[in-house]
Order: sequence, then C-alpha cells, then structure tokens
Amino acid sequence: MGTLIPMDRQALSPAVGEAAPDFALPDAATGAECRPAQFAGRDVLVVFFRGTWCPFCRQQMRVLTENYPRLERARVQVLGVVCQSPASVRRHLDANPLPFPLLVDARREAAKAYGVHYYLSWDGVNLARPSLFVLDGEGRITFRYVGGNMRDLPVTSVLERFVRLLDGGGTTAPAAG
Repeated sequence: MGTLIPMDRQALSPAVGEAAPDFALPDAATGAECRPAQFAGRDVLVVFFRGTWCPFCRQQMRVLTENYPRLERARVQVLGVVCQSPASVRRHLDANPLPFPLLVDARREAAKAYGVHYYLSWDGVNLARPSLFVLDGEGRITFRYVGGNMRDLPVTSVLERFVRLLDGGGTTAPAAG
C-alpha cells in the first residue's frame, strides 16, 4: 500500500484502505456506461487526465497503451477519466484510439468524489489534477497519486513499478517511496 501525495492535497482524496468512490460515466468510444464496481474481483487502475488536448496527458495515454497488454494479462482493468466534453473526446479517440475505456466526466462528479477536481489554478480551469488510483478486487484504494500540476505525471514512474511487480508474479500495488 502506498501514497504519494503532498500534505496539502492528502485531505481532499480518499485514503489508502478506504472504499473507492463508485461512479458511472459514459465511455467516449462506445457510449456505454462504465463504473469501477463492474470489475469486482480485478484490480482497477483509475487514471484522471486533465484533457485529451494536454500533451502531458497524451504521453500518459501512450505509456498506458504501450503497457496495456501486460496489465491485461495481470487482470488489471484500466479506466481513464477526462473532464471534458464528450464530442471533443470522441474526436480525439477517432484519431487516437485507446485499448482501454476513456470515460467522460463532463460534470466533474468522479473528479470531485476522488478529491482531484480543481476549479481554478495557474495551469487550468475546471479540470482534474493528473492522478492515479489503484483499486483492489474489493474496490478498496491500495495506492493513490495526485499530481500537483500538469507536469506532475503519476503514470510513468508509478506504472513502471506496478508493471515490474506484475512481471514478478505479484498483483499488489507498489509501495510509496
């Protein structure tokens, strides 16, 4: 279990060991409603992106896409969440398909439930902080990372450690540090 969150953001986000907030959001590619709870019995990697227009988020999506086969073999479900309009996300996916669901949080309900939404910052308005949560098969948070700004990317370093653990035969989330 682990947490990599500066103290000023820890209180906003559900703690490691707590039940993860459930949400139901449309998959931008299919329109089908998707929720973390539908993957009971599997680990779920919930990744909040600032937007499909963000070059840092696009890099995160590439890292997840490159590692998706390894995650899938380990029975880890990836759910991307983006606080953006459905039409703009669909346009992005038409040109850049993803192997995992990219869910549209147009009302910012999931971002708020996970404590990663911010309304105004020097680097954006009404967005989610770049964040990553690992949920176990029972829907409990086993790891969380909440970035402080657009360049504070949780995916690359955390995913590399997570995938190394999976390659070694373990399915537990990485420890912080």
